[in-house]
Amino acid sequence: MSSSSSSLCALALALLASSLVTAAPTQHSKIFKRAPAYDVLRGSNFPDPSIINVNGKSYAFGTVSSGMEVPMASNPDFNDVGGWSGLSDAFPSANVPAFDNWAAANTVWAPDVNQLTDFDGSFAMYYSPALKSNNNIHCIGLARSSTIEGPYNDSSTEPWVCPEADGGAIDASGFLDSDNSRYVLYKIDGPAAHNGGYCASTNNIVTNTSIMLQRTQSDGYTKIGSPVSIWNNQGVSDHYQTEAPSLVKNGDTYFLFFSTGCYSDNSYTTKYVTSSNVNGPYGNPQTLLQQGSDGLYGPGGADVTPTGGQMVFHSLVNNDINQGRVMDTATLTFSGGSVSMN
Repeated sequence: MSSSSSSLCALALALLASSLVTAAPTQHSKIFKRAPAYDVLRGSNFPDPSIINVNGKSYAFGTVSSGMEVPMASNPDFNDVGGWSGLSDAFPSANVPAFDNWAAANTVWAPDVNQLTDFDGSFAMYYSPALKSNNNIHCIGLARSSTIEGPYNDSSTEPWVCPEADGGAIDASGFLDSDNSRYVLYKIDGPAAHNGGYCASTNNIVTNTSIMLQRTQSDGYTKIGSPVSIWNNQGVSDHYQTEAPSLVKNGDTYFLFFSTGCYSDNSYTTKYVTSSNVNGPYGNPQTLLQQGSDGLYGPGGADVTPTGGQMVFHSLVNNDINQGRVMDTATLTFSGGSVSMN
């Protein structure tokens, strides 16, 4: 074979090898986008997301959707916005005693999962189903699992928190303070006692939408003392509504994130207030996300990791609640008493 033929043959083999490498299948190309990343579950309806990191992996849990009581997704790397996958039901209602006793199936709102690292290492899911006896009222239950993926179970005969006469309680969220004191936040759903809820009201009704703080023992269940109200809607500026609390501590400052307005339209907004004491008083309200933020519609229902660096929230698809709410992500930077997305 001539040297020129050998060179041509070598070139052909190199080109073939290059094409084979190029054609090799991959799972997905990692896409690193920080704040915010829109629809990371690629079209899946995933309202009211919460987030927890376990062994470096991120897990998100959402409101009942697509035939799943509590849809769950995961991502090995939060910063890889294309890495979310594995949608499954973490809390199938079949054979769960609570759904036979007091909770209505297929009604769970805004679950929040916490690892009881200061207790037995198990996982506690606070969830808010409608009452079987009154579907207009949601109350809070507590389900448990030995693994983050579940399945979770709740053998209770009654809700964990249920101020039924006040409209019920929703949007529970756990918080472990730097001194290992454990708390659960939730919202008194006063509007549920009027016209079927805030978004169903034809006018602004001044009702109690207090964010409550309940201290618990390390088991996340046994209550210590009575709950205290740490924030309520500020009237017109909040559209007479607050919900979806998430509490983090950065340095010596507590940051309380919450949503205002109606989840199904562009009044829905994500705000935060600050305090030097976990029990308050909280003040200096600031807006973090609102209509038009990076092209988003109705961004809210946010949850923030305990260290405060990662946030998940939902936004409306095409400004239309009938098309669903998708999960978005962002990273946060804290500076003194302020928060920014970067």
